[in-house]
Amino acid sequence: MALRTIQKQIQSFSNIKKITQTMKVVSAAKLNRAERLLRDTRPFGYGTLSFYSRYTDINMLDYTEDHLLFAVTSDRGLCGSIHSGIVKKVREELSRSDQTNASVVCIGKKSETMLQRTHPNYILFSVTNIGKNNPTFLDASKIFQMCSFVEYIASQIFYNCLTSKSTSKVDWIPIYSTDILLMTAHITSLDEVEEEELRSYIEFSTISLLYFAMVENATSEHSARVLAMDSATKNVDKLKQKSTLSFNRKRQSRITTDIIDIVSGCEAITSKT
Repeated sequence: MALRTIQKQIQSFSNIKKITQTMKVVSAAKLNRAERLLRDTRPFGYGTLSFYSRYTDINMLDYTEDHLLFAVTSDRGLCGSIHSGIVKKVREELSRSDQTNASVVCIGKKSETMLQRTHPNYILFSVTNIGKNNPTFLDASKIFQMCSFVEYIASQIFYNCLTSKSTSKVDWIPIYSTDILLMTAHITSLDEVEEEELRSYIEFSTISLLYFAMVENATSEHSARVLAMDSATKNVDKLKQKSTLSFNRKRQSRITTDIIDIVSGCEAITSKT
């Protein structure tokens, strides 16, 4: 490889390193904002889950028909395998032998793109423009309203949740239709609460769980992107060092060859004189 080519390669690695370092800094700033939002959002999720665990006793496996699945991803990549993990879990759920009449709501282009290859007929609709900004309760409310025409018995929200500062795992939240909760669950034992108030709370709690899952997933995505960009920066730095070493060796070899030629020419001229 010519020296000029190696030199251009080194310059390209330097430019890539600047990009990955900048993306790492930006993602770290977004991660800090997402973590603050997550601390304020967790009561929406944990409080609702605590309420349902206390007043309901429903097994998701008892309802294998009319499932509505939410694949919570985003439109953006460069964050490792965080999106493919969600899609893998959704595919496993759709491939269950007892699963009938299931539908998938793709939150983000990433889940839509991957599921379009294998399960296009299961996609109910897709929601885009996800990932640029942190999700809001209004976003979750709009998505839930878009599902108002769907008749479902049980639903699952698949999302990524942080297990530590730098690692996350795929988790899911079960939610049920309002009629199932009122007819089957122990929630009907709350005699002092009117049915209309219970219906309103169930709708609010469902949106709260979706909002909680979206914020958890966004935080996990920013964390994964910070790690991915840090790893990319280190890999590019190694490639740059390797190319620089190769460039220096080739340049030194050429300099040595030129010096030998000059010395040999001088000796030839001296011997003739």
